[in-house]
Amino acid sequence: MRLRPEEVLDLELLARLHTGVTPRSAISHTTSALLWPLPLPATLEAEERGNGLIHVTRRAEIGRVKRRGVVGHRAPLLARDVRFINGVALTSPEWTWVDLAAILGRDALVAAGDALLARENPLSSLEAIQEVVDRRPKVKGIRMARAILPLLRRGVDSPLESKLRMRILDAGLPEPLVTQPVHDAHGNYVSTPDLQYREYRIALEYEGEHHLTDPVQWGRDIERDDRLRSMGWIVLRFSKYQLRQGWPASERKLRSALAERGWRAAA
Repeated sequence: MRLRPEEVLDLELLARLHTGVTPRSAISHTTSALLWPLPLPATLEAEERGNGLIHVTRRAEIGRVKRRGVVGHRAPLLARDVRFINGVALTSPEWTWVDLAAILGRDALVAAGDALLARENPLSSLEAIQEVVDRRPKVKGIRMARAILPLLRRGVDSPLESKLRMRILDAGLPEPLVTQPVHDAHGNYVSTPDLQYREYRIALEYEGEHHLTDPVQWGRDIERDDRLRSMGWIVLRFSKYQLRQGWPASERKLRSALAERGWRAAA
C-alpha cells in the first residue's frame, strides 16, 4: 500500500506546519518513513494515515513537543541527521530506519532497509546505516537494528522480493544473489533476475501485479525467461500468492530445483 498523491500532499503540509512552528525539529519515525517513502506493513500504514498524528523529534537539549496531533520525541540529532525534502525537515533515511527498529518485525524491517539500498535511486548505503546504528547504542530497538543490518542487501527492487528472500532463508535454503546480471557464453547481456543461484543456474522472479496489467512488460518477461531457459537455466516465478498460502508448494519446488542441480543440505 502506498499513499495517493493527494495524501502525500496533505501529509507534507501537516509536516511543514508542525516543523515550521517547532524550532530545531524534524519529522521522524513512521511519518518520516511515509514521506521518504519507505515500505511499511499495510496495517501499520493504514493506522498511521488514519490516526492523524505526526511524529516530530527535537534535539535532545530541547523539550519534547507537546501539541495536539503531535507525538513528540527527543534525540541527539546532528545536522547530517536531518534532510529537507520539498521544504519539510525529515530525519535522514538511516536515522528513520533505526527508529523503525523499535516498531517493525524482522521481515518488515529488512524490507525497509533493503528499500534504502534499492537498485534505482538508493536513499542510503550500508556504511551510512552502520554509522547511525553505532552512534545510537542505547536507543529503543537498537538490538533489532544490529541483528537485521547484516541481512540487508543492495539492489532489491521491492518489499516482496525482500520477503521472498527471508522465506528462503527461513526454509534453511542457501541465500540467492540479488539482482546480478547474467551473460551468455559470448559475454552478451541476457537478464538480471530478481534472485538467482548462479552456480546452479536457477533464476527466481517475483512478479508484481503491474506485470499482469502491462501487456508489454508481460511479453518482455516471457522473452526474458525464454532466453534464460535456452541457456539451461531453471526459471521459477513467484507472486504474492506464492509468498502466502502457496508457500509450502513453492518451497518444495525450489528445494527440488536445487537438489536437481546438485545442492545438498548440510548434514
